[in-house]
Amino acid sequence: MYVSSADDIQVCLVNTGKGVPFISALELRHIDDDGIYRLRSGFLELDVRQDIGGASDSFIRYPTDVYDRIWELENYTDWVFLDTTSIIYSSDDNDAYKVPSEVLWTAQSTIDASTPLYLKWTPSSSAKKWIVYFCFVEIERLTNGLQREFSVSFNDNQFVKTVSLEYLKPVVVVSTPVSGSLITFSIESTNKSGNPPILNAVEFYTIGDLPNVPTAQDDVKAINDIKTTYHIQKESWQGDPCVPSKYTWDGLTCSNGNPPRIISLDLSNNQLTGAILETLAELPNLRFLNLSGNNLIGSVPEALKKRVLDNTLIISLAGNPNLCLADPCLQKKKQNSILVPVVASASGFFFILFGALAIVWNFFGTESSEMALRLKNRPFKYEEVSRITRNFGQVIGEGGFGKVYLGTLDDGTMVAVKILSKSSKQGYKEFQAEAQLLMIVHHGNLVSLFGYCGDSKHIALIYEYMANGNLKQHLSEGHPKVLMWSKRLQIAVDIAQGT
Repeated sequence: MYVSSADDIQVCLVNTGKGVPFISALELRHIDDDGIYRLRSGFLELDVRQDIGGASDSFIRYPTDVYDRIWELENYTDWVFLDTTSIIYSSDDNDAYKVPSEVLWTAQSTIDASTPLYLKWTPSSSAKKWIVYFCFVEIERLTNGLQREFSVSFNDNQFVKTVSLEYLKPVVVVSTPVSGSLITFSIESTNKSGNPPILNAVEFYTIGDLPNVPTAQDDVKAINDIKTTYHIQKESWQGDPCVPSKYTWDGLTCSNGNPPRIISLDLSNNQLTGAILETLAELPNLRFLNLSGNNLIGSVPEALKKRVLDNTLIISLAGNPNLCLADPCLQKKKQNSILVPVVASASGFFFILFGALAIVWNFFGTESSEMALRLKNRPFKYEEVSRITRNFGQVIGEGGFGKVYLGTLDDGTMVAVKILSKSSKQGYKEFQAEAQLLMIVHHGNLVSLFGYCGDSKHIALIYEYMANGNLKQHLSEGHPKVLMWSKRLQIAVDIAQGT
């Protein structure tokens, strides 16, 4: 008995080494109240389900039992038979169990009130945990205002429950999980009752462990929304996204937690179109997001920007030529319209200006999409910065922030190291804004940021190195790759359009 925690059910058959799995039929039953057989984890494995005192030819199941429980006859020779054909009334508290009247019409009791109903059995493993569902209905019309009352106890009072019955009104008592090398239960009349205890039906379950805990449901909802919106047709994108771990969806990396969470999503080169979904920010444990090499448009949602600024997410957006990286995002004009650049604020100007320089640098430099995939945004110590620049031995540029030095990482990657000068006219806030921009957006036309140094007296940014020279050189006559006017105009228009 397993109650799904999701609004839908996906069944996955996996070859465990004993042959190709197949399925002939699958039937699911709707439960009106999904709390009646639900566990925090695991499932209920039926040991036996008994219709106590039933007729010798009785065998009750669907459709008589709407939940398709199969009730088997059980008569205990030392107990007394009771039966009725009266209508069993539903009670508000127990109607969800929907035990059939045909099951509840019969019962057994002891000979007198002083004798308890008693059962015991030895489980195959003392580690097993048991849950028992007791079904009671008063099917005798008692005289003189008497009421049948008894206590249900399990394994030396590991579980105790007092039950008072009303005529023809069902009561279901569910034990807490109990275990031991010997399992016993007794139903014993209280002092208030002059009648012996009865039992109409009973279900015995052990608790089984699911081999795979399902992926967190908010992650499942978010990734399915992404799948639907972007029309992703990957063959592996079916069933649970993270389990079984051997069959995790292509492009996903999941944690090994309980439940598993999606921590990395690679949707690069999937011909995705449309805007970047804000739903992506609803994957709370997502740490790496690669959307490079698609045809995305619009701007980066604010929720994703915040995640990047909070250092909880790294995004790669290289190779989306129509994605707007300016802030605010400039709308493209019709080709026959007059181009009028508008500077809305100092912040907007910074984003546009920096985008302009990054576009030109990338035109001269190496392809940055591969760099973006290796993006780490990791902190560097000042001693490490000094080492990779060979003690700041080669200056390759200088601007308002300070000097830029050539460096080489341990894996041989060449980098440009920008050091914030104490006499910088632009200052720490602008320097910080530049770093935050590059941490938010990774694009084919933006230089990639490898890391930063935040020592109290030494501030530095470590970029990918653009090997083919700077803007000044490519605008100068005599340079072997001097920019033609058509290319200069193209870059200017792209900058104005924010692409």
